[in-house]
Amino acid sequence: MTKIENEMKYFVFMKEIVKRDIKRKYYKSALGVLWTVLNPLLSMLVMTLVFSTLFNRNIDNFPIYLLCGQLIFSFISGASRQCLSAIIVNAGYLRSIYIPKYIFVLSRVVEGLVDVLFSLIALFLVMVFTGAPFTPYLFMLPVLLALVFMFTLGLGLILAAYGTFLRDLQHLYGIFTTLWMWMSAIFYPITIIPSTYRFLFDLNPAIHYISIMRAICYQGTAPSEKTLIIATCYSVLMLLLGISVFKSKENKFFLYI
Repeated sequence: MTKIENEMKYFVFMKEIVKRDIKRKYYKSALGVLWTVLNPLLSMLVMTLVFSTLFNRNIDNFPIYLLCGQLIFSFISGASRQCLSAIIVNAGYLRSIYIPKYIFVLSRVVEGLVDVLFSLIALFLVMVFTGAPFTPYLFMLPVLLALVFMFTLGLGLILAAYGTFLRDLQHLYGIFTTLWMWMSAIFYPITIIPSTYRFLFDLNPAIHYISIMRAICYQGTAPSEKTLIIATCYSVLMLLLGISVFKSKENKFFLYI
């Protein structure tokens, strides 16, 4: 068996893990995966009622503005949070058969990607309802999702590595993602931030992914080249860092699972 065939065998295994986890998530749920569409819609309605009155003079078509930010940030924060326990909850597999450990992290990020693809249905429905523009730039969505996937996978590999050793990291990461969410201009326009502190927001990778999403789906324009370059750099660097950290730690996992 060639190396490529061997790797493909593991990806087939990963596919089954993703299917298992999705079924488990919606087990005994009357609406099943439909919740993946309804959840962002319901969340958008609540947030629109709360925040649109605050920023109604600053943001046109607030529901689309909000959804663009929510979908991207939910993908990053949700999938990366799931990666924290990716090694621990699959300890049984690791003890019984040989499987590359990164497969369990990759499966969590793929699951997050599946969720966001379903959530895009909600976004498109709201775009139709609110009269948002459908332009050819929507074909750039796969590029954006690929960049966010790379970034989230790199972050997930780091979290999975350290989360195996430090169980309290799950609680700390929840606090961090809450702060991160408020620093990502999901509910408010970035223009309300004083220029003195704007550089802190420019250092936030999520801001750049959300900016691309809003350019494509909210403004109906091409994202700026600068934003694309910065987002690509963040994705590549985070993925490389994640691979490096994970490889340096994975041989010690058996001591902690």
